[in-house]
Amino acid sequence: MRYITLLIALLLVFTSCEDVIDVDLNDEDPRLIVDALIRIDTTQQLTAANIKVSLSSSFFGEIQPAEVESMFIQKAEESGFVPYEPVPGEPGVYRPFATTVSPVADNKIVTSWLTSDSEYLIFVTYQDQDYFARTTFAPSVPIDTVEQGDGELFDPDDKEVTIAFTDIPDDDNYYVIDLDFNEYLPTEDRFYQGQQFEFSYFYDSDDTPLNPGDTIDISILGADEQFYDYMNGLLEQSQQGENGPFQTPTATVRGNFLNITDIDNIDQFDNLNRPDAFILGYFSLSQEFSASLVIEE
Repeated sequence: MRYITLLIALLLVFTSCEDVIDVDLNDEDPRLIVDALIRIDTTQQLTAANIKVSLSSSFFGEIQPAEVESMFIQKAEESGFVPYEPVPGEPGVYRPFATTVSPVADNKIVTSWLTSDSEYLIFVTYQDQDYFARTTFAPSVPIDTVEQGDGELFDPDDKEVTIAFTDIPDDDNYYVIDLDFNEYLPTEDRFYQGQQFEFSYFYDSDDTPLNPGDTIDISILGADEQFYDYMNGLLEQSQQGENGPFQTPTATVRGNFLNITDIDNIDQFDNLNRPDAFILGYFSLSQEFSASLVIEE
């Protein structure tokens, strides 16, 4: 009987030591997210330029699609512009549509309209607030080689892929490498300017199980320094998580969108007087070169 009494006493002691800890996750009101990363294949006459809009959520919440009142892209020195409309059956996804003055066909932008010597502006209206971002065309380079390697890093089941490309000479360049499966690598040419750069990337066998016959699609996107810094910030927060860097971040990563409501001169507007008046996301026009690799073993 005394053993039963002792057991009960021990259970009471351990039970009394359990405390409930409330963690303050610092939830904030949902913010609009505009994913306006436009990839440009300059070998094609038309460029798919859909834009996704959604709402940020709490720490444990899921991103929800959003609706905006209006959205359009304009070339800075021209009066013509590209208006956007919702894609039927795809909540939160918007596509270009043609007007008498817009360079659009088949809900795609005419690629020749996106030139390297021009500045482009995007305007978004959401809940009676006007937002704006600007960017320029960011050139990229073709992929020289993409091959499967046989090296090991931490796990012998991980798959090594070697990628090589040659940097654009005589300029400071930035790139964002899309390694498929929501995995990205920003890189700058500080140590390989004008030269061929080759590196290995290892696909974790637990996060990205690859089998013989599977295909990996790899792309190199042009970037400017601001977009390069933005992607680095997203990757640091997401740690290449399950949903990649475009999941809802645990802290706010500022993109290049500004609130221009009631502002009459966007060239002199820097958002300093209202630091909380912003939305999330990024607007970029990135030239893209792609290559595919079939896993052999």
